[in-house]
Amino acid sequence: MPRETDFVSLLSEPDLLQLMFVACPDSVIVTDKHHRIILYTGASEAIFGFSPVEVMHRPLGALFADQGGYRLVRERIDREGTVVNMQMLAVRKEAAPFTAAISAAAMRDHFGDYLGIIAYIRDYTAVQSIEDALHTNIGELNRLVTELDHVAKHDHLTGMLHRGSAMDAANEAIIACGLGGQSFGVALLDLDHFKSVNDSYGHLMGDEVLRDLGAVLRKAARGTDIIGRFGGEEFIAFLPGAELPAVSAFAERVRVAIGQSQIQIADDATINITISAGVAAIPSCADNLREAIGIADNRLYAAKRAGRNCVIDTDTEFGRSAA
Repeated sequence: MPRETDFVSLLSEPDLLQLMFVACPDSVIVTDKHHRIILYTGASEAIFGFSPVEVMHRPLGALFADQGGYRLVRERIDREGTVVNMQMLAVRKEAAPFTAAISAAAMRDHFGDYLGIIAYIRDYTAVQSIEDALHTNIGELNRLVTELDHVAKHDHLTGMLHRGSAMDAANEAIIACGLGGQSFGVALLDLDHFKSVNDSYGHLMGDEVLRDLGAVLRKAARGTDIIGRFGGEEFIAFLPGAELPAVSAFAERVRVAIGQSQIQIADDATINITISAGVAAIPSCADNLREAIGIADNRLYAAKRAGRNCVIDTDTEFGRSAA
């Protein structure tokens, strides 16, 4: 039966021990108890650029530009006996400092007396470059995801939330209002005679009108309000915490601001636009969001039937047949 090799016995063979150090791709440096270098392998020379004669019996700390980091290494070795994969700046002969990863341990004899340290040092520059590139790419990916999420949720023309995104945001906000016992306002606003704007001045001018209404709505809204394009020339505003009078006042401010705006259609020509609006609130008008939107919608069409350019916040005899 073949005799098994005792690994510990290999350590007593100088030639084998030297081969182990030479074969190691990392720098291996051993110091005495005064932290002076007494072993400096070929990989060390390749990494640091210094020949053995230049570093032997010099302090190990001389190989590091980051003296604060090296002090931390020594403190951890004194306190814990080892340090693993700590990164700091190291010195390279006739070149810029480089990022090094060091793992080190205290060496002690059979009696526990301190003999020095053994350090394994790796040039971390390439890994650091990869990590930096990865960090940059992750940052760029996060930026693109955020941008795509914004594009998916917002109308490109007005910059407002799409109908579905506005509804999702409103449902989240209404839960918070319900927990706090607050009211929740809903306003539906529609441009009057918008088709005639497109027919008379073209769709590009129609787009300008929609952007103008969007800008007025954003200016009138509070930071907690949710504004969305509900479809075509119709917009919706959700006002957390607002009771019906406040919702009506909001819609009226928007109506007046739109009525006073001048849309430039030529160098010497402008047009005026108006809006109609219907408003409702939970719980004074409805028990839930769907019902509140339905009531605001009916009141919007009542405003159309009443002659347009007005806000209606109560139920009337006017039906939904208005255009």
